[in-house]
Amino acid sequence: MPRWALLLDTPPGEGPYRRQYELMATIDGTREEAEARFGELVRLYQPRHPRYPVRMRRYRTADGWMLAGDGSSGGVFTYHFLFTELEWDSGPITY
Repeated sequence: MPRWALLLDTPPGEGPYRRQYELMATIDGTREEAEARFGELVRLYQPRHPRYPVRMRRYRTADGWMLAGDGSSGGVFTYHFLFTELEWDSGPITY
């Protein structure tokens, strides 16, 4: 049975840009089951920024979802959620 993961590509902080991914969830099942579950998690996600959103939008992308929020003091904050399938695993963690 395939294993799926939802990763969050977090916005860059100060300093040089480097991508940081946060594992949000995993699920074993069909692609349709994983997509439905992860779509709901993205819909319910409460980002740290904007702190006081005046508008939130969820977009479907080729590899997941994009969440965009307009802040009450201006600015748009975007969060990219990646929908991924586990292709290979070296084995269980032994520590």
